[in-house]
Amino acid sequence: MLGVRNLVRALVLLSGGIDSATALYLIKQETDDVYSMNMIYTQSYDSEAEASKKLAAVAQVKEHFSVYLPFFKHIETRYHPAPSSEISSAYVPARNIVFYGVAAAYAETIGATRVVFGSNADDAKELPDANPEFIQLINELVRAGTKSGREGARIEIVNPLINYNKVEVLKLALKLKVPLELTWSCYEDLPAPCGRCRGCHMRRKGFDAIGISDPLSAWSQLK
Repeated sequence: MLGVRNLVRALVLLSGGIDSATALYLIKQETDDVYSMNMIYTQSYDSEAEASKKLAAVAQVKEHFSVYLPFFKHIETRYHPAPSSEISSAYVPARNIVFYGVAAAYAETIGATRVVFGSNADDAKELPDANPEFIQLINELVRAGTKSGREGARIEIVNPLINYNKVEVLKLALKLKVPLELTWSCYEDLPAPCGRCRGCHMRRKGFDAIGISDPLSAWSQLK
């Protein structure tokens, strides 16, 4: 991903978490022509959206766009799967199929040729819509189902963090000087992280593994 700067226009799916923020700063090593998008659906509406906006502003993206998908809240209340040893409890039904469809529509509108997201290698093991096979298939659909794709101006959905586990992503974020104090990982919409959800657990695990304190000031309330 790192390399000579070029004229690529990129759209970053910016959730407000560490992974997506790192993906944003990584693509900015390649191009300044960056837009960002935040999907507001079932998890931490206000806190996550606010983190996304702050990160976009600091990174000086060309435009930050929030998409509201309230129907996911209805889906969540009806979805009660049996526990699985293979699929994470954080799975949301067909979430990324919807996300990447919306992102492809926006990318085609603004002339972006790259849609960047930040799932890590741990996500790819636990979530069926985060693994390389799924991304390959969704790219084929975008190419076949868009005017730009049929005319050769391909929109490519890429994941620069697919080979990084959570700890490695955090180390990369520090190297890229990502403002981690602005990121939000909790799945709950609370003044401070809940400390119990998968997002909080993975975040704490990452910072503990590299032996540094989490710069998110609200996290100190859990200590």
